[in-house]
Amino acid sequence: MLKKYLPKTIFFRYLFIIITPIALLQLILIVVFFDSLWIKTNKELVRTLAGEINAVTEVYIDPKTRKDFNFIRSVLEKKLILKINVKKNHKLPKLKNTFAYSLHDQLLEERLSKDLRVPFWYDTKSKKDVVDIRISTNKDVIQFIVLKSRIRNSSARIFILWITIPSFFLLLISILFLRNQVKPFSILADSAEKFGKGQYVPELKPTGAVEVRKAIIEFEKMKRRILRHISQRTAMLSGISHDLKTPLTRLKLQIEILNKNNSLNKIKDDILEMEKMISEYLDFSTTQESINSIKFNLSNLMTETIHKYSNKSLVLQCNENIFMTGRQHLIKRCVYNLIDNSLKYAGNAEIEIEIKKTKSQIEIAVEDKGPGIPENERGRVLRPFYRLDKSRQMSEGSVGLGLSIVQDIVNSHGGTIKLSEGKNKSGLRVALTFPA
Repeated sequence: MLKKYLPKTIFFRYLFIIITPIALLQLILIVVFFDSLWIKTNKELVRTLAGEINAVTEVYIDPKTRKDFNFIRSVLEKKLILKINVKKNHKLPKLKNTFAYSLHDQLLEERLSKDLRVPFWYDTKSKKDVVDIRISTNKDVIQFIVLKSRIRNSSARIFILWITIPSFFLLLISILFLRNQVKPFSILADSAEKFGKGQYVPELKPTGAVEVRKAIIEFEKMKRRILRHISQRTAMLSGISHDLKTPLTRLKLQIEILNKNNSLNKIKDDILEMEKMISEYLDFSTTQESINSIKFNLSNLMTETIHKYSNKSLVLQCNENIFMTGRQHLIKRCVYNLIDNSLKYAGNAEIEIEIKKTKSQIEIAVEDKGPGIPENERGRVLRPFYRLDKSRQMSEGSVGLGLSIVQDIVNSHGGTIKLSEGKNKSGLRVALTFPA
């Protein structure tokens, strides 16, 4: 349950690990400070004021000492209390004018209720810098105007500032160092993603902590092994295909010379089939070549490709300029293969080519009104050398590498291929999805 709310990226997880103990420490310090210093100091300040008010009140109430009241008032007004007024034949207001959730007012109420021995009223809200405290003495009311600074400890704000500002600057320094530590992880992740999409990835320089350096070194070793394996497989396939072309060309020449009565037409057809097979093998092998990706206008590429067919049954749906990063000639080959398949099986029916882009992906869809592919065969037709109609001759059909080449190209760009029914539950829809 807690995992759902935890940060997902390594940077914010590390930041969370740093911030949590700092925040807890500050919280503990603030609680200890408020409990042991700030609250106790404020209580003592109010208690002292209450003692002075009690003394003045007793002097005023007692007839024997009332003659000294004015002298005591003048002394206190010079040193401690701002103003002391006596209001004859007055009563205390019924409601106290205070802030509802003020901790200062709560402390004042608590200490005055405990320390004063006569009814009292106070106002902390009307004036910003002073507190109006009134004491009832039979028919008269004694008013004490006291500066708020006398009953409030101002060190709380300074203490909080001293805790938060240095912590904030230390946190900023930690974030800067943390960014440098996390940067190699981001570079490694981006490189792995690009390599998985078949894009060119320059050699990474090991940086950061020992564990990160080791991961980068192992990634580079793995990348070299994969590229070497692909290169060997491509070279082998290309070599075999090229080597076979020479004897086939000689056979074709000999048959043309000997085939005067058209008696060798069947052998000639077999040689043409073999040539077609070899051409498709070469196409398949060239999809494995490591070529740098470039950014190109996919909309223009599709328009040019369809224009070359000069076929009115091909309809392109694209209302904007869509740009894509990849190997342009391979994307073009994908589209050619899909359109060739659709024209082969859909005949003169309309073939719809649609391109659309979202925030995260680009989709190229080719839909025809042909016979389609049964659902249980859709996964198999993507395998190399698999033909749906095994009774068909290769000269009429293919060797079964068209969709395999498409799938291979799509996978090398980090995309997916999906075969499904058309919009009207007829024909075939092939959707190629690439990262945007």
